[in-house]
Amino acid sequence: MLSPNYIYTIKNFDILIEISGTRSKNIQLQPIMTQRNFILSFLILVCINTHAQKSSLSAPDKPKLVVGIVVDQMRYDYLFRFEEKYSEGGFKRLMRNGFVCRNANFNYVPTHTAPGHATIFTGANPSVHGIIGNDWFDRYVKKEIYCVGDSTVKPVGTTSISGKMSPANLFSTTFSDELRLSTNFRSRVFGISLKDRGAILPVGHTANAAFWHDPYLNNWVTSTYYMNELPKWVSEFNVRKVSDSLLSNPWNTLLPIKNYTESGPDNTPYEGLYKGEKAPVFPHDLPALRAVESELIRKTPFGNTYTRMFAEELIQNEKLGKGGEVDVLTVSFSSTDYIGHMYGTNAIELEDTYLRLDLDIEHFLNFLDKNIGTDNYLLFLTADHGAAHNPDFLRDNKIPADFINDYGISDSIRTFMNRTFSDTNFVLDISSSAVYLNRPYIDSKKVSINEVEEKCAAYIAGLPGVAAALTSEELRNGLSRESHFRFYLNGFNPKRSADILIQYRPGWLSWYNRTGTTHGVAYSYDTHVPLIFFGNGVAPGSTSYPVNMIDVAPTISTLLNIEFPNGNTGNPILQLIK
Repeated sequence: MLSPNYIYTIKNFDILIEISGTRSKNIQLQPIMTQRNFILSFLILVCINTHAQKSSLSAPDKPKLVVGIVVDQMRYDYLFRFEEKYSEGGFKRLMRNGFVCRNANFNYVPTHTAPGHATIFTGANPSVHGIIGNDWFDRYVKKEIYCVGDSTVKPVGTTSISGKMSPANLFSTTFSDELRLSTNFRSRVFGISLKDRGAILPVGHTANAAFWHDPYLNNWVTSTYYMNELPKWVSEFNVRKVSDSLLSNPWNTLLPIKNYTESGPDNTPYEGLYKGEKAPVFPHDLPALRAVESELIRKTPFGNTYTRMFAEELIQNEKLGKGGEVDVLTVSFSSTDYIGHMYGTNAIELEDTYLRLDLDIEHFLNFLDKNIGTDNYLLFLTADHGAAHNPDFLRDNKIPADFINDYGISDSIRTFMNRTFSDTNFVLDISSSAVYLNRPYIDSKKVSINEVEEKCAAYIAGLPGVAAALTSEELRNGLSRESHFRFYLNGFNPKRSADILIQYRPGWLSWYNRTGTTHGVAYSYDTHVPLIFFGNGVAPGSTSYPVNMIDVAPTISTLLNIEFPNGNTGNPILQLIK
């Protein structure tokens, strides 16, 4: 049988035929010498027919299942830093046989979990999709709003508040919403994550279901936004108490601990502790920790295994990829975030977590090969944000960095406002990077909002560790400043965002203790993330051209021939589509 992209010489008739492309309509024929027109025509038709048959059998026009994987807090360099220890069938398989975007970045702040997930799947920045953080202060009701909190729905599978969640705060559709609309809701869409926001936001408004972890019952739950009772298979999975079995043994390293040369020593001052532990060292006695450490499954690599196992159960029981339309499953692995926050970016615990996640990825890919078909699924893997190195670790290695004292900054701003305007009521709320002003009250005092913003911003800009402070007036007018300041414009939603936004210097962290790490700023350690496309319709390759994370959703939409999400501002990744 003839293969594409090769040149064949048929010696008897001195004919050279080149076949290229993957569809018969793209076939190019180059006859060098023709002795018999009839025979030539016959051979050309045979070649076209043979190639067309092979092309039609090699992969379906559309995948049966789209799988979107988000690894919470995965820095881009983790792909290569731990590469030598990865298995051949996990991350390495994705990089070897997939399309790798080496320069994929978010271009807004804050780089947190909720806006990251919303941006990936809507093709829009927080300025459009409205998820400006994991939570924010609502100046109209004067209280904190959780990104997926919804008091109008009831929990399903639990009685705790952890079930009162929905996508109601998301302004835009996701690509899976558009897929459901395009198929008159015949496509089936599910999202899962230990975190509620990691399950709900990726699948948007019309999903069949989102499932997340209830830490109180240690079960998978949902809300009445999706259904009135758990499917039988979910209830049966919960009864099995899979997480208990995963925590039944101590957490020791997957490899001999001396092999973890990409990480620091096992015991460093930059690492946090489980409750009851005296030192951050292996092995971690998980059976003993279960009695004192809340949400323990989330804070171990076995939370990722728990998530992967549930994903496989869902695919089988909901028969995803078995219908006449494209289905979607989104999976967000959350344990990497919990472990990163606790231990930082250079701990053996973190490296071990990624080596174990690599094996879970391998297991999941093999499961998809077997149950969906190697050529029948389209998968992408990325992250919702990166992470910074611990500032004490950086300073100990002669790199400028430090911690921000949130309470000190808050008290300092309030003192300044009282000293400058002789009034303690000008401020509604202050977080680590945002100041909300009491606009109606300021107006009632006949004081200019712009004057208050400008004076407060100028004061904040002079505080230790602060690079700049931007006012909402600047952002509403389009912002004349360039570079990282543009990220604030992309993250600014006039209805929800604060009046003054604070940018810290590189390496400076607003964090509640001196161990572990966090994220949220406009610098590359938080914005630069892995992005790999794999499977149906994707040719192996890579690009180092800049890719914006708002480009993921329109790329998937293009591959599926559906409309872009309704708030989309991204573009298909041409190097991949081409």
